[in-house]
Amino acid sequence: MITIESLQQRPLSYSSLKEFSKSPAHYLEYLRREFKSTPAMALGSLVHCLLLQPNELGKQFFIMPNIDRRTKDGKAQYEQAQIDAVGRQIVTEQDYDEANNLVNKVVSEGHIADVIKNCNKFEHEWREEIAGLPVRGFFDGEADDYILEVKTANDANPKTIINDFFNRSYHVQAGLYSFVSNKPIKYLIIETSAPYNVVLADASEQYIKHGQNEAFRLINSFKDCMEHNMFHMGYDYHTEGNFELGLPSWVKI
Repeated sequence: MITIESLQQRPLSYSSLKEFSKSPAHYLEYLRREFKSTPAMALGSLVHCLLLQPNELGKQFFIMPNIDRRTKDGKAQYEQAQIDAVGRQIVTEQDYDEANNLVNKVVSEGHIADVIKNCNKFEHEWREEIAGLPVRGFFDGEADDYILEVKTANDANPKTIINDFFNRSYHVQAGLYSFVSNKPIKYLIIETSAPYNVVLADASEQYIKHGQNEAFRLINSFKDCMEHNMFHMGYDYHTEGNFELGLPSWVKI
């Protein structure tokens, strides 16, 4: 059962609200499932660390050397490496080189490097009661007059990013972060495929306001779900009546 007490132990977040927006059952599955990092997620985390907290690299990551595991010595080296890596995320030398090249590309652009340097806190955790429920998050970077969010993307074309960010509900995250900090949001978007472009973008007031409205709607809906103990429900929780299957919006009749 989800209670205020359980939320004090594990507060709501952008990620959990995103799952709840699908269905209450998705939220419960989010709580239960074991986190498994994908290669794209690992690269993104590595870029974050190298760019924002390079001194934390050795604490958070273990760079697995190229080891020939077909030999007896190679098998022994690999087993020792696994022991040495306990408690840290394992990345390959290739991943490290790729992430390092991306970061070097970012900091080589003076105006972008300045945006990072102006931050006085990195990976800063915040906790706040919003609409009566505990919520938490992490600012990638916080300056005196803005919050910096670093995102990696396969395609950082502004036209692509607008749709991609909305589909990922990043506006909800921006709405929460701006509400808590009372600061605007800047995005540093790093392309992970050639030509490895870097984009700096300011979230518009409309984008942030819509995100705040959606965040409050979801939090209030979550409260209602708690009050009526409806976390067993699926997609029907967020719909009214039976789902009617129609034609895609792009079909012309």
